[in-house]
Amino acid sequence: MKEKKKKEKELPKGKGVQVKIRINLRSILLGIFLLLFILPAILSFIDLKGGESKVELSQALSDLKAEKIKKVTIQEDKLLLDYKDGGLKYTTKEPTDSFISLLEKVSLDPTKVNYTIADNSLIKAFGSVLGTVLPIALMIGAFYFIFKLQSRGAQDIFSFGRSKAKLFAKGKQDTTFKDVAGVDDAKKELEEVVDFLKNPAKYRKIGARTPKGVLLFGPSGVGKTLLARAVAGEANVPFFSMAGSEFMEMLVGIGASITGDTLVLIKDGNGTRLIPISEFVDQYYKKGAVDRVVKINGVETLGFEKKRTGFWGTKSKNSDKSVFETSAWKGVSGVYRHKVNKIYEIYYLGGILKTTGDHSVFVRNSGYIYPKRVDELKKGDLLVELPLNMRHWDYLKKKTVHEIKAHLFSKTEKKQYLDFWGEDKKLREKYDYVIAHKGQVSQYALAKEIGVSQATVGNWQRGKYDPQSLSKKLVKMNLPDKVLVSKELLKVLGFYTAEGRSNHGLHFVFGAHETDLHKECIDLVKKVFGVEPGKTYKTEDNAFRITYHSAHLGRFFERYCGTGSHNKRIPEFLWDLPRDYFLSFLEGYSQGDGYQTKTGKLVASSVSKQLISELAWLCSLHGIKVGIKHEVIPGGRVIRNKPLPSCEVWSLIIGRTTNPFLKEKVEYPYRFKRAIVNKVVEKSYKGYVYDLCGVENEAFFGGEKPVLFHNSRVRDLFSQA
Repeated sequence: MKEKKKKEKELPKGKGVQVKIRINLRSILLGIFLLLFILPAILSFIDLKGGESKVELSQALSDLKAEKIKKVTIQEDKLLLDYKDGGLKYTTKEPTDSFISLLEKVSLDPTKVNYTIADNSLIKAFGSVLGTVLPIALMIGAFYFIFKLQSRGAQDIFSFGRSKAKLFAKGKQDTTFKDVAGVDDAKKELEEVVDFLKNPAKYRKIGARTPKGVLLFGPSGVGKTLLARAVAGEANVPFFSMAGSEFMEMLVGIGASITGDTLVLIKDGNGTRLIPISEFVDQYYKKGAVDRVVKINGVETLGFEKKRTGFWGTKSKNSDKSVFETSAWKGVSGVYRHKVNKIYEIYYLGGILKTTGDHSVFVRNSGYIYPKRVDELKKGDLLVELPLNMRHWDYLKKKTVHEIKAHLFSKTEKKQYLDFWGEDKKLREKYDYVIAHKGQVSQYALAKEIGVSQATVGNWQRGKYDPQSLSKKLVKMNLPDKVLVSKELLKVLGFYTAEGRSNHGLHFVFGAHETDLHKECIDLVKKVFGVEPGKTYKTEDNAFRITYHSAHLGRFFERYCGTGSHNKRIPEFLWDLPRDYFLSFLEGYSQGDGYQTKTGKLVASSVSKQLISELAWLCSLHGIKVGIKHEVIPGGRVIRNKPLPSCEVWSLIIGRTTNPFLKEKVEYPYRFKRAIVNKVVEKSYKGYVYDLCGVENEAFFGGEKPVLFHNSRVRDLFSQA
């Protein structure tokens, strides 16, 4: 009987008990931090709120005089009083008063009072050392944590939106069928799968196909996960573990995206431009290709910077909440497109956005912003739009003030120059190639190689004439080789965008009554380019024409601002210039194609949708709230004795409170309407939708006016293994 009991107490052979102690450095550092910072505060609180009660200093001195106090312990400004009846109390004194002087004031002999001075020198020394060493240690720890994140970040460019599937490596699974009980029928059916995974070559020889998978279903807790782990353990193969919902997302894809006509601001090696997202993304896909992320490099778009703040809930890296500081250029790691059969249209105070229902836009709430799914938006939600008007209480002025948040432009005064001649590099290379091979290669062969006529090659080589865009022989004006980017240049470019064109020269056409603009335009061209107009005259239709007979001068303006009313645009370099440069351009343009209403609004119209969209974005980036009005004007109107056909017109409208050219003072500036959601409508749709991926802070601006979108979370499960 004893032997039987003894055997029952013995452990099974081959098995033991392992105790694993995991040391988490992060937890240890956190514990030390709490110990050093929170514990002193707790001890101080306990010290103050313990068994001692406070008495007034006058009462304490009276008790000393009455010999009720046995002993006084002095701790800097605190006096601990040990009463003869056993009570403990304390009082405080002014830092400038010594204990001896207090006794003398009440006519007490200090030699007859039992007091001691507590020695806190060791504590002070420890505190001093701690105050020096601890910040350094915390700084080193912070740098270590940042470098660790950076080293990991290079490998996790597309980590956003991925499922949390874990990879269990081969040979490290100790779960087998012996650990699974109660599902014998299921285990028997899985033995064939296990044998195939162990010996795939044997089955391939007889023409067997790889199992597509096994579906395990049943209520929670019946052993589905354990059985799957047992299959991997028996077969000795690696496997993924993840939730069923995540697996469905990986198969189907969430596909949160925006429609192709949504405008985005792109900066790359080709410059900065505002274009529909489809125009940018489609170049990376072959015809018909969809549902995959294409990695890209060297591309930036307009995102935002988070403000460092103490708001609760905004500090965690996993928190969707953040505080908007300013818009900023952010790198783009990839692009994505796919097809859907329905979209949602967001009607808000200021425009319309078109996205898929599972896409998110940023909304405002109590000082912070966070992403919200479009199909969950409600009437009254506030979108995040540039410029952002944030209200807060000013303690000095004792009133609510408005803070306008927009884009932070560089204010460097470094001079920038533009190449005046703008030679065609490809044509220059062809011309130089023809001249270099004169007498070495036949003119026929050269003409065929570079794509021009043999006569042209002959004329180039004989010096009879050069390519017109390269030749300066016929230039009669003393034109500069480079032009300084200045406010004067921007003002005259604004005039040209409104009233100019390039047609074998440079032409400005103003109203005959705008005499001040005639003079200012002529003076600016003289100052910037050093040339006078070849001809100025009033036309029969009551216009005033200023003409410069220089094709090169006309090509300079056309190169930066286009030509023809429907093709006008802003100069590309204006995207990076400070506010005063932009205002010079806007002033020139609005004086030519705009007017100011009686209520102080500034209105400028154009048949170029691209131009008005670019001006709207630039105004928004510079903190100027704008609106865009679109209308179709029927034909039949007569201007300058000519009947006009019907046309589409876009108008830029700047309100009175943000009009930068309003001469009178506005009592309440920067009071403008916020981007409030009015309604969200689901609509059928057939076509591609698009997204930019990997943008820092998972956000980018897009739309007719800049509204903050959230990145879609496109699944890329197995690439992370």
